[in-house]
Amino acid sequence: MLAAAHPQELARLRELCRDAGYTEDGLLAIFGPVAIPLDLSQRLPHYLYLTREGRRLDTLLRLFLLGVATPRDAAAVALGDELLEACAGWGLLESRGDAVLARVRLTPFRNLLLAVDQPAHPEIERRPDQVMGITGSTAVLANFTMRRRVRHTLDLGTGCGVQALLASAHSERVAATDCNPRALAFARFNAALNNLSNICFIQGDAFQPVRARTFDLIVVNPPFAISPWPRYLYRDSGEPGDQFCERLVRQAPAFLNEGGFFQMTLDWVERAGEDWKQRLSSWFEGSGCDAWLLRLDRETAASYAYVWIRDTEPGDPNESGRLYEEWVRYFERERIEAISTGVIAMRRRSGRNWVRMDEAPGGMQGPAGGWVELGFQLRDYLDTTTDENLLDARLRVTPQVRLIEECRPQQQRWQPVATRIHLSAGLPWEGRLDARLRGLLARMDGRRPLRDLLVHLAVELGAAPDQLIPAALPLLRDLILRGFLLPEGMAAPPAGDQD
Repeated sequence: MLAAAHPQELARLRELCRDAGYTEDGLLAIFGPVAIPLDLSQRLPHYLYLTREGRRLDTLLRLFLLGVATPRDAAAVALGDELLEACAGWGLLESRGDAVLARVRLTPFRNLLLAVDQPAHPEIERRPDQVMGITGSTAVLANFTMRRRVRHTLDLGTGCGVQALLASAHSERVAATDCNPRALAFARFNAALNNLSNICFIQGDAFQPVRARTFDLIVVNPPFAISPWPRYLYRDSGEPGDQFCERLVRQAPAFLNEGGFFQMTLDWVERAGEDWKQRLSSWFEGSGCDAWLLRLDRETAASYAYVWIRDTEPGDPNESGRLYEEWVRYFERERIEAISTGVIAMRRRSGRNWVRMDEAPGGMQGPAGGWVELGFQLRDYLDTTTDENLLDARLRVTPQVRLIEECRPQQQRWQPVATRIHLSAGLPWEGRLDARLRGLLARMDGRRPLRDLLVHLAVELGAAPDQLIPAALPLLRDLILRGFLLPEGMAAPPAGDQD
């Protein structure tokens, strides 16, 4: 367990790492793009080679990122004698003869420095209460989360505290809960390490610790793995299938203020002969919330088992094989043929609510919270705008839209075969564009009503407006829904929008 530390000493560690280049940019410059989480099993010799020069940054990387034993003299040169002793006192480091070994991994992420359990440490590798670092789902939720200013945010199942720390920048107060005492100790340490004081950490399961409170934003990266038995607190809920995620979805509305949002990563099961969209739609019935689910990925049950065992169950091949068989037999008993990964955003709103389910457009292009919020606004607009009112609207093409033309060589010329439009930021929707709509979109600059533009198009094509307009409106509504077109009074998130 990490010990409390004096703010000035933590500031020294934070500033030393920054000045040495122990940042996301610094790691990228040395290692290049690396997988999340950092996998050392096959590439450690390569990483050691890249940090062979003995610079301060090299020593810090070997010590706190790679988790290898480092000569005490080298660690003292990199950290200074006083800070080296302080790190040992906090529980970050331990002595191993003439060397020191890190019990934690320090990970730079979104201008934060985060302490988590060092997976390379022999005493931590198989701890059920180990505190995970940055994972793929961490980054997905960080990108998906809306960053508008709010009063009260809840990070449910905070782990190392990363989502709470990110939310502190746009929240007056953040409550961060977890049932794992070790996780809360790390989260408190990380808040102090990053000089953040508007976060309250509370121990307890799910919504129990905040049962009398409501929030403007709730973010959850839960233990969503579909596994045959509970093994790790960060991975397994202990409930069958996806029942834990369903429970969170059903309970969340009671903890939201009007207009508040609940955003969560999750996995869900797909059983043979079952319509997964219909089943998940039932989770939102009577919730008093609008809901938007985006499916990011889908794997067969066998492939899913392989990936989780490879990533979270280190051991000899025979043990891995035994675990794999247990997982696959479990999926067969439960008739689970595939498992999907996705994100959910729910908004508490009085009135008639809607549910939207989409296949995510190839991931998210960096922080996309503003685009998620825009997606809710556009759905509201379409639900309250009749076709007649839409024809009077002045629409404009979103600045981040790009037109892509596919051509093939034919008779010594490039012959167009397809035209696509692509949203180059946030949620990167893409779709084929009918040649007749290509010119129409180019004219949509917010100056003329849609009706005038469609009549002009009909004249160009020699078509009757009363036939072309009804055929075009559903296509245009879909372009608005996905953010290719914006009504008056709505704007795309600014370019380069960051957390």
